[in-house]
Amino acid sequence: MNALSYRTKLWMVNGEGESVFGDGIAELIENIDKYHSILEAAKNLNMSYRYALHRITLAEKRLGESLIMRVRGGAKGGGSSEVTPYGRSLAEQYRRAQVELKEFLEKMP
Repeated sequence: MNALSYRTKLWMVNGEGESVFGDGIAELIENIDKYHSILEAAKNLNMSYRYALHRITLAEKRLGESLIMRVRGGAKGGGSSEVTPYGRSLAEQYRRAQVELKEFLEKMP
């Protein structure tokens, strides 16, 4: 990159201007996909379970789509979580958009 350094922030907003998806939610979804657990994903990202669940719930409400399928309970008292196809697709598209934006900036004069 040349002497000037560019940075960007990429996030999605809904029709009301409310933030619905950005790097934090993408990272959370990727970790849930890896660990199949909101709790483990939150621990890995150094955030509380409650905050992680709040972020997911708020994003789902604003998007009008489920990002995570949650299963409560289980034999040992814990649940499991799976990323929905919509959630996975959204995270993947978001990451591709970040790469494209970075490539665009690298071509800036």
